[in-house]
Amino acid sequence: MKSYFYCEVCGEETEHTVVSERRHLYRCVVCGNHEAFPPEKEIMCRAIISHEGESERGIVRLRSGEVVEKGEEMVVETESGFRIGEVTSLELRGGARSEIGEAENISTVWLRDIGEVAVKFSLHKRAITTPITIYMPGESRIRIGEDIEVEGKIFKITKIKTRDGKVVDRDRDEVVAKDVKRVYAMFERKVRKGK
Repeated sequence: MKSYFYCEVCGEETEHTVVSERRHLYRCVVCGNHEAFPPEKEIMCRAIISHEGESERGIVRLRSGEVVEKGEEMVVETESGFRIGEVTSLELRGGARSEIGEAENISTVWLRDIGEVAVKFSLHKRAITTPITIYMPGESRIRIGEDIEVEGKIFKITKIKTRDGKVVDRDRDEVVAKDVKRVYAMFERKVRKGK
């Protein structure tokens, strides 16, 4: 099996051969430089991932020295399988909450599930506004000017409010579903029945 590491002498990642497995010593195939590359220590942190008001416990695997920040996406291992989550908060050892932390100092990673998200829509038809929730993959794109069909009616998306408070309303601009707080759409027409 070939091993590739960054060689200080070559200034790039090169192929290395094992000199001593016990001491993690390798030799660069290109220049012959010897260097130790000890394996990275893996840290398993407790994780709490939330979806629609329900929370599930799991773990995230971090590397020693890795810095975790709010907003990062991570894979969470749970009893029900692997889930994709966005970090919402970190609990450090000692109980303090933080938006950033080093792996060794983190006791719990709090996340929101972004694999499938609930997107809230406000559908406007004259003076009546109807709120609905549509579930979709977190990576789905929602575009201004796009038509959506709800209960036999076509609505045109006119505005999107994002989770960070921005309002997107320029034609053809789009936002991924996991970043949406609310979508606003105006009634266009009823769906025509086939003959």
